[in-house]
Amino acid sequence: MTYIGMASAAGLTLLISAAGRATADDMPATPAGLHGSIGMGVAVMPEYEGSNDYRARAMPNINLFYGDSLFFTRLSAGANLLRFKTEQGVAITAGPLLALRRGRDQDDNATLSGLGDIDPGLDAGGFIRFRKQAWHASIDVRQNVTNSDEGATINLSAGHGVRLGQKLKLRANLETTWASADYMNTFFGISALQSAQSGIAQYEAGSGFKNAGASIMADYAMTRDWAGFATIRYKRILGDAADSPIVTDLGSKDQASAGVGIKYRF
Repeated sequence: MTYIGMASAAGLTLLISAAGRATADDMPATPAGLHGSIGMGVAVMPEYEGSNDYRARAMPNINLFYGDSLFFTRLSAGANLLRFKTEQGVAITAGPLLALRRGRDQDDNATLSGLGDIDPGLDAGGFIRFRKQAWHASIDVRQNVTNSDEGATINLSAGHGVRLGQKLKLRANLETTWASADYMNTFFGISALQSAQSGIAQYEAGSGFKNAGASIMADYAMTRDWAGFATIRYKRILGDAADSPIVTDLGSKDQASAGVGIKYRF
């Protein structure tokens, strides 16, 4: 089955079984013109996916929308070309998606020495979002279009949001990612050349689910225009990604991250 075929089947399954969200939870019910939020935070995260070493880094937090059609959130941009509501009250949006894919520098961690750098790239694909009241779900399908061997991913998430008083909003998510063999070998495989340069055993990874996890996000309105935010996330690396030497021998299957910051809303 092709990536597109798998994506269509996954999308149909999720369409039948899940209730979800609009493009993003920051999106007002009746938006008009340019609106959203721009902020900055500090996050503590693994030095690479699969690492057991952590570092702090500054992280921008950008969520921009134009009307209810165009959006730029964090590292992705897209358009709501399809919008409708089912008889059961499920709001559905869908459309094309562009996303920046983070690369990896072998200087990020001593374990990566000799493995070479992975260049950042551009992914193209599509999304489907579902929402029913405070419940939400989504599927994103992405194929790298700038680096020929970095493959495809399918990202699935579902969760629930709740408001605690006038100022505090919480959102809990469950999420998982499927990755193609090309993607898995780029980020978790060890080629013969890399093995010779690094001393790490050669390893070939196949396609499959590479992680699953949960997150809790908090948003606190300090004033009408300013808000603080915080995120705690845990992921467990799975399948062939978990069996990679840079994870199971030299890193960790358990991945946690946390971040706090402030943003201006307009």
